[in-house]
Amino acid sequence: MNIEFPEISKRLLAVSGAALIGLAALTACGGGEADSDGDTGSTEEAADDGAEEAAATGDGTSPESPLPAGSTVEITDWTVGGSVVLDATEEVLAANEYNEAPAEGFQQSLVTLEGTYSGTESSSLWIDTTFGIWADGTFYDSIDCLNMVENDLMDAGEVSGGSSTSGGACVEVPADAETYLLYIEDLWSFEGTQYFIEIA
Repeated sequence: MNIEFPEISKRLLAVSGAALIGLAALTACGGGEADSDGDTGSTEEAADDGAEEAAATGDGTSPESPLPAGSTVEITDWTVGGSVVLDATEEVLAANEYNEAPAEGFQQSLVTLEGTYSGTESSSLWIDTTFGIWADGTFYDSIDCLNMVENDLMDAGEVSGGSSTSGGACVEVPADAETYLLYIEDLWSFEGTQYFIEIA
């Protein structure tokens, strides 16, 4: 048996059907977007966690796995940490009237070391350590810059076991390097182990 609907009834049924289809489509899209947003959030959180973990697990024995800024290292009878002001040219030049300006394309950094001595005899931090800045694969030593600085490490006297000392030094580095790291090395170590620390 065929049932004939009035024309207006047919249109209402068609509109209602289209509306239901549209609602179903919107619901599906909404669910997809929610899932997508959730995935993005999870991905970003995972990336952040991964970055923090990478920074925290570096052992500092190579430029590819530096220790976080502010870390200390053990070298012979010293526990040593340091901080760096990368562009301290004006401060360095102001420290002494005879200090010389850096070469073209270079800047003078100020490295400050702090060390606690645990040996049985007295010793000096600047005698027992070699340090400087690693910049894009090249080592720049504190010995290469002869400029004097305030609280110069070379002026720091010897200390006995359990005592601490600190001092600064000038290091001349390229002004346009992409990566800078503080490096510290035990001057008397036969193994030649160097430690690399990120610069804040």
